[in-house]
This record gives sequence, C-alpha cells and structure tokens, in this order.
Amino acid sequence: MLFRRIPPQLVGHHGRWVRPFAVGVCCAYPALNHAAAVLNEPRWAALGIALVAWAIATRWLSALVATFVAVSTLGLVLWLAAHFPGMLLYVPPVAINLALCTVFARTLRRGREPLVSHFARIGRGGQLAPDLARYTRNLTRTWAGFFLLMAAISATLAVTGPLAAWSLFSNILNYLLVVLFFILEYLYRRVRYRHHAHISPWQMICRLRNYKLIAHSHGQPVE
Repeated sequence: MLFRRIPPQLVGHHGRWVRPFAVGVCCAYPALNHAAAVLNEPRWAALGIALVAWAIATRWLSALVATFVAVSTLGLVLWLAAHFPGMLLYVPPVAINLALCTVFARTLRRGREPLVSHFARIGRGGQLAPDLARYTRNLTRTWAGFFLLMAAISATLAVTGPLAAWSLFSNILNYLLVVLFFILEYLYRRVRYRHHAHISPWQMICRLRNYKLIAHSHGQPVE
C-alpha cells in the first residue's frame, strides 16, 4: 500500500541521512517562520511548511513520493503566501499546539491508556507501578493543558500583540518552554520517585523512534 511505512530493510543507505535531516528540517521550521515574520516575507514560512511536509512524508512514503508531496505542498502554501499571508504565519503555531494537545488529551478517555503512561511502560519493559501510573496520568493531563495554554497565548498575541512579540513567543519561546518543561519534569521525577529506576530522556527517545501514535486497530497506541 502507498501509505504504509517503508520497512527499514527497504530504505537502503539513504535512510542513514533521511532521519537526521528530517529532524533538522522540523527544528528549522520555527526559525523560518520567525524569519518570515521579521522580514515580512511569508515565502520563508511557505518553505518551512513544505520542508516539514517532506520530513513527515519520508516516515511512511518512498523518497520520490515524499518529494512529490513536498513540492505539491510548496505550491499550495506559496499560493497562500501570496493571497493570505497572515494565515500562513499565524495559523500553523496555533494548530501545532492544538494538535499536540489533542494527541495527549484523547488518550485520557475511559478505556484508553494515557500517552505518558504508555511511554513510561515502554521504558520499563512493559511494567508500570501504581504510583507511577497515577503520576503519568496526571502528567498526560498537564501536557495537554500546557499545549492548550501555548495555543491560547499564541492566538491572543496574534490578535492583540505586535508581530515581533507574537513571533518571539510562537516561534522561539514556545519551543524553549517545551524543552524546559521536559527537563524540569524529568528532574522532578528523579527526585520524587527516586525509589524507581528512570531511563534518561535520550534513552527514551531512542526507544520511541519507531513509536506509532495511532494503531490501525482499536485506536490504541502501539509500539
């Protein structure tokens, strides 16, 4: 099927550079969006969105198809840059935060395993102590609330604040706050639950490289 993720053994040597390059592209998007705001040139934002589309597509599609997706996306967003530049600048940061809020919040429904609990269970070989289960459920709520707050602040600054203030928060501080939250939570967890073993954030990232947020059956997160 076209939209199945390409098996690692079929990726070939290009897979060694595609993954780090894709990560770099996603990290570059906020800088490109910030440049678009500062320079009053929305085409920089269009380029960033097209590159992110390519980076996401390479995870499931062949390099050729992913490139076609990126080029098609670039054509669309360049049209938006010419006709609706404000939409191209202001909407993506809010949409990204709302999407991440949804990813966390949807796992809090009855019968679902909270997303952070699932991550923690992966890091502990499939077992999760009751106190950590409660903590990770609350942490899932906190992450959902955090991203909702980031979206609300970005939207408010887009409407009421100067462009420079909005861009500084939405394209720089927002992402720095995510990193800060991640680090502070890890340090707190190491102290508060020191009677449990904890893998480092980097080890967790390595274990979650092939994680899929939505399974094809039952809507449950899977490894």
